[in-house]
Amino acid sequence: MRHVYSLFPAFVIAVCGVFLASCQELEDTNRSMVLSGEWRGDFGMFYTYVDRGRTYTFDSYDTYIRFIPAYSYARYGTGTQVDYYEYGPYEYQYYSFRWEVSNGNIYLTYDYDHELDTRISDYAMTNDYFSGRFAGTNTTFRLYKMADYYSWSPYTNSYGYGSRDSWSSYYPYYAPATRSGGSADSTGCVVSRGRRTELLQPGEAE
Repeated sequence: MRHVYSLFPAFVIAVCGVFLASCQELEDTNRSMVLSGEWRGDFGMFYTYVDRGRTYTFDSYDTYIRFIPAYSYARYGTGTQVDYYEYGPYEYQYYSFRWEVSNGNIYLTYDYDHELDTRISDYAMTNDYFSGRFAGTNTTFRLYKMADYYSWSPYTNSYGYGSRDSWSSYYPYYAPATRSGGSADSTGCVVSRGRRTELLQPGEAE
């Protein structure tokens, strides 16, 4: 008996796979086109400052962030971020980073400090706003698209900061302080930075 095998199912599966991949690439391109540009808002940033055995934590009240595509319609590129602080030794801190949109996820990679590297998978984005939650820390953020572009010419390195005048004379009065593991007599200063970690409430998805 002669057996006849049809290649049609395999062909259909292959075509569907290519079609779905093309659709995902198109969606990622569309997301990248919306993401590209300049945004402003709360990006969940903070830094801690350890001095003489005490730890001070400062939350950023404003962030300017710019996403620059590698070329027209690219799904990846570079960016610059500036975080502003009302209190503490630094008025601002700025970073350069690399970004990519892949399978609907947005990846940010900071060459200066890889502890800031993050993935954004839970988000909503339009031409006006970009909000969501960072994977891992559950920190929420909300940014608004800027109509007027900020002058980024001073921020050309991978990392930098602007010191606040007379910081040492008033910081104990403004900073929330917690005892660190170091000696209270220590005179060394340590600075770390990151995104705020928020505890999930019962019923909230991770």
